[in-house]
Amino acid sequence: MRQKLFETVISAFVVSAMIVIPAVAQEMKPTLTAASAKAIISGCEAFAEENDLNVNIAVLDQGKNLVGFLRMDGAPLGSIEISQWKANATASFPRATKGAAERAREFPALGFAPNIAIFEGGEAIFTKDGAHLGGVGVSGATGAEDAACARAGIAKAGLFHSRDSDG
Repeated sequence: MRQKLFETVISAFVVSAMIVIPAVAQEMKPTLTAASAKAIISGCEAFAEENDLNVNIAVLDQGKNLVGFLRMDGAPLGSIEISQWKANATASFPRATKGAAERAREFPALGFAPNIAIFEGGEAIFTKDGAHLGGVGVSGATGAEDAACARAGIAKAGLFHSRDSDG
């Protein structure tokens, strides 16, 4: 009787180990945290204040989920959605939005993609190892100022705006 109980317990352990082990083998992908989103927004806001800009700042994770947003006092209301479109574009496609207008000339349908901005001011967010975490979109100033603001925020969070961690 004890032998049968022992064999049943061992069998149950082996079966449960077979179920659990593959789940443990699942690779964990880096994700954008709320703390990183806050640091990005803080860095963007500091850059904007230093340069007398009033902007909207949107941070999305790689799943295109809004992780953080700030509308600075005086930032244009119409730029709220544009900042989110820029962030959506870089969360969807891991590259800056600056070249999107040129890409849209080659592939005109891109200009009609919903919630995707095809102008400067969106920057992808990467880890030091080049993992794509999401995107930040800034809107309310010139495209070049929006992009510089986004890059400043990403750098403040200790992250990168390109897969090459030197850039």
